Amino acid sequence: MIKKIVFVLIAVLSVNVNSFANQSNITYLIDTPTDSILDYGSYDLQFRLFSNGGVLSKLNFGIFKTLNLGVSWELSNIVGTGNVVVAVPTLQLKFNIYEGSQKVPGFAIGYDGQGFFYDEEEADFLQKGKGVYFVAGKEILLPTLNLNVGVNVNDFKDARLVGFVGTSISIIEESLTGMLECDNIGKGAYTRLNAGLRLWITENFDIDFIVRNLLTNDEEKFGCERILKLSYQSRF
Repeated sequence: MIKKIVFVLIAVLSVNVNSFANQSNITYLIDTPTDSILDYGSYDLQFRLFSNGGVLSKLNFGIFKTLNLGVSWELSNIVGTGNVVVAVPTLQLKFNIYEGSQKVPGFAIGYDGQGFFYDEEEADFLQKGKGVYFVAGKEILLPTLNLNVGVNVNDFKDARLVGFVGTSISIIEESLTGMLECDNIGKGAYTRLNAGLRLWITENFDIDFIVRNLLTNDEEKFGCERILKLSYQSRF
């Protein structure tokens, strides 16, 4: 019964917002970047609600035609008991090398210092961010089915390449998108499989329903985590 109600709600919302949705600027899936960047003069404001009453906020700008600049800030224990854990703000940069064509994928390089679950004693994130990354993306096989593949280095003390791959596809045209990604490829037990749905409420506002780390309930790896993310895009 609950599943039927949820399906009906999504269907109604999708019909109402179909003419407003905009999927052209998907710069990130869940934890992995795409080759796309924000348009010049636009911005993206995000709030990601995660475990332990945490909020991760991000603000990114399209400062040039081929360059995005952003900052993010993680706060834990905002809701609930215990002291609020305040992480160090981090920087994001993304440069579009090539927009892509029908035959050749698009390419981007970037830096993302935002990790997850900040440890005050170590003054570092328990799960590191992307660090320096390179990503290529292209529509494949089916219309709206996009594939992004990349590598990154996120630990410069023990520098080695780590891989990631992500896909997205339009489930309801211009309203609802499905996302699936595999992150930390090459790090053994720390490889993560994440999935999510992105629902556009208006042309500028969307909501992500995410399940992160699908293949484990290990508390040391923060288990199978349910996340809600709100995102608003607009122009100056």
